[in-house]
Order: sequence, then structure tokens, then C-alpha cells
Amino acid sequence: MAGGRAGADSGRRALEVLFAFAEQRPVASVRELADAVGIPVPTAHRYVALLRDMALVEEDTRGYYRLTMRVAALGRAARQGTSLAEVADPFLRALADEVSETVLLIRLVRGLPVCVHGAESSRPYRLSFEVGQNLPPLRGASARVLLGGLSPAERERYVDRALESGAVPPLHGREEFLQGVELAVKRGWSVSHEEIDEGIWAVSAAIRDDDRTVATLSLSCPEFRLDDARRKAYTDRAVATAERISEALRGGAAAGSAPGNDA
Repeated sequence: MAGGRAGADSGRRALEVLFAFAEQRPVASVRELADAVGIPVPTAHRYVALLRDMALVEEDTRGYYRLTMRVAALGRAARQGTSLAEVADPFLRALADEVSETVLLIRLVRGLPVCVHGAESSRPYRLSFEVGQNLPPLRGASARVLLGGLSPAERERYVDRALESGAVPPLHGREEFLQGVELAVKRGWSVSHEEIDEGIWAVSAAIRDDDRTVATLSLSCPEFRLDDARRKAYTDRAVATAERISEALRGGAAAGSAPGNDA
């Protein structure tokens, strides 16, 4: 039993040495790792050797070590195991509370934009949503932003397949829709006015993971509550919040932490 506890303690110490690497300390010497964990240098040497044997750390320059891509693969696996909706939820709710409008999380699911999560406005007159609700594939700001994650050739095939299947055509035609997708790629966001629902304005911003657009954050509200200043403010807030969600997906922020309101 005592041997088992000793082994567990050694494993814990080895993990502490591994976790001593950080964004602020991507490369470290054995002495720096020993100081960070609070163990003797010879003991740190032993744990670093163990981590090297497991291909978790490698020598960077003489006497200094860094994490290997095997650790990066663990991070990617952790992100895959965490629901995007779970990561985005506190950010969506914070933005909905701030602007008192409905905020949605939309993804491409089997070729269709689908509302997968959201936070509703508390106002009596508001846009309501249902999780799992399909949106038109060729209408709205979210469709343009989501298609921006495809190559130009894939976008054209997507539009043609949607038209062949009987989807509602783009409001201003195929070519203008594709130009709108390209503009959304450059900006990282797009806006729409009454493309899906009468009297509704919306802005959608790209949520990215590893430089791929994986979803959009869509802020929607009745047109009569808007003026030019508020449209710009809502666009800025949507883009900033989508960037925070993207950062959280990359591990740059705690998934469940309350986001700040700084732009």
C-alpha cells in the first residue's frame, strides 16, 4: 500500500512539473521547473527524464526544455470533448443581458445553418428561438459567415445544391450572395435586414477554432429599436464576444468564466 502511495505521489509530481510550463513560460530549465514546483533540482531532473521518455517534453536548447506536439494533441482532444455550447453559454448570456436582445449560436449541421444554443432577450417584443431550428441556407448573415469557412469552390457547390433542392433563393441573386460571403470572410462578420423575418435586423460574427469558422454568434433584434449608432455598437459587441469565445476554444480563457465587458 505504501508503495502504491509513493507511486501516486511521483505521478502527481511529474504532472506538476509538466503543468509548470505555461504561456508565460513556454521554455524552462530544470532549475526553473524545480523552483516552480518546489522540489530539489535532482528530483526535477528525474521527472523531466520521465516526461522525455513519454515524449511529452523535449530539449529546446542545452539545458532548456519545451512541451512537444503530443501535449498539443491532448489540448485538441480536450476541446473536442467540450461542447461548443458549453463554452459559449456564459458569453452569450452576458451579451444578451448587456444589450437586452436575443443572441444565438448557429452552426452548419448536415448542410444547414442550425440554431444550437442561445440566450433570449427579456423584452416583451423579442426574437424567439428553438434549439435545433433550421435556418434558410441562402438567407441571413449567419449563412454568409458560415459559408466563409468553405473554399470558394465549395461555396459555389453549396449554393447550387441548395438551389437544386428547392431552398429559398438568395434575396439578391446567387452572385451577390457569393460576393457577400467573400465580404464576410474579409470582415469576420455580416449583417442582414429582413432576409428571414420581417422587421428583424441581425449581425453575425465568426467563431473560430484553429483558424476554422466553426459557428457564428448572431445578435438579432427588431429594426424599430435601432439607429445607426446602435447598429454599430451591436456589431462591435457581437464581434468582440465572438472573439472571446474563439479565444476560450483555444484555451485562452476559462470556458465557464464570466466574460468581461471591455471591447
